[in-house]
Amino acid sequence: MKIRNSLFAICLLLFTSCVVKSLHPFYTKETISFDKNFIGKWEDHKKGKWEVIAFVDEITKNNPVEKMKKDDLKLYHKFNKSYFIQRSYRDKEVIFIATPFIINNQKFLDFFPINQENGVDNLLESHLVYTHSLVKYDVQKNGKIEIKWLDEDKIEALFKDKKIKIKHEKIGLIDEKYLLTAKSDELQRFIKKYMSSKDTEKWKTSTKYVLSKINATD
Repeated sequence: MKIRNSLFAICLLLFTSCVVKSLHPFYTKETISFDKNFIGKWEDHKKGKWEVIAFVDEITKNNPVEKMKKDDLKLYHKFNKSYFIQRSYRDKEVIFIATPFIINNQKFLDFFPINQENGVDNLLESHLVYTHSLVKYDVQKNGKIEIKWLDEDKIEALFKDKKIKIKHEKIGLIDEKYLLTAKSDELQRFIKKYMSSKDTEKWKTSTKYVLSKINATD
């Protein structure tokens, strides 16, 4: 089954990018808020193609709930208010599970990458780690959607200035990256505090996309 077979070998993509990564989800069950308006086909400003569908619709394709295996059923319940997102760009494809949530009226997405890597070496696979990333989600007046990843440079500066205290580790050999290890409740307290900061550029990031809805007739 596509989803279960894809749940491995995925965090290399985010470990090489400049986004904040976490071992635990940035959402809690109480803050999840599913928005069906995000479902559909989109194109970003870099000409990448996005297809967003409800996770429950993806996992039940040719796989009815009453006949699901135990592992599939667990995924079905865990991500029943999440999206299955596929982005295609320059003949490359990446797949994510994104869970929508709201904190203080601000919409966010928790991105968790999955991918179908048929040729991954078993030894390499055994060293991979699953990570979550935080995405700020805004619907613009023209109907376009802007998504911005929390940039690691912002968090690195806060750690260096000793302005935040949150459980984390540094990973990597030469170019060390931050990996947050705090539980979801603590992560949400951090998000609330970060949102209230006076830094006018707190959401400045090198990883962002503006999505335009593709006409169903296109």
